[in-house]
Amino acid sequence: MTSFTTKELALHAVRLASDKGGEDIRLLQMPKGNGVCDFCVVVSGRSDRQVHAIVDEIYRFCKRHKVPHHPVEGESGWMLIDCIDVIVHAFDEDKRALYDIDHVWTLARQVAYEKDLKALVDPDQVAK
Repeated sequence: MTSFTTKELALHAVRLASDKGGEDIRLLQMPKGNGVCDFCVVVSGRSDRQVHAIVDEIYRFCKRHKVPHHPVEGESGWMLIDCIDVIVHAFDEDKRALYDIDHVWTLARQVAYEKDLKALVDPDQVAK
């Protein structure tokens, strides 16, 4: 069993989404005490198929590393993975524009994750 901080888990979700070709990836740190989660990842896919591939990759990562999570929710165009303290929203471009979820949490802070991603160790590569 691998244990991650909530930020590390969020960064892994960002990494996996990027590896699957996700676009316009945003990592939002939610305000303390919001009652929802610590981090939210928002990502777009170019097609419904790509959205499913992104979600499937993150979900399988959570299962492999025994990260507590709820079943995947959603339908065509918008899928959600709830890992308790980290929630991932994967959209196709049309649904993301329609719901404009990036602007729902006005108190959330967008995290510049590029530097942290470079230092992040892929637990699947270490295990091999």
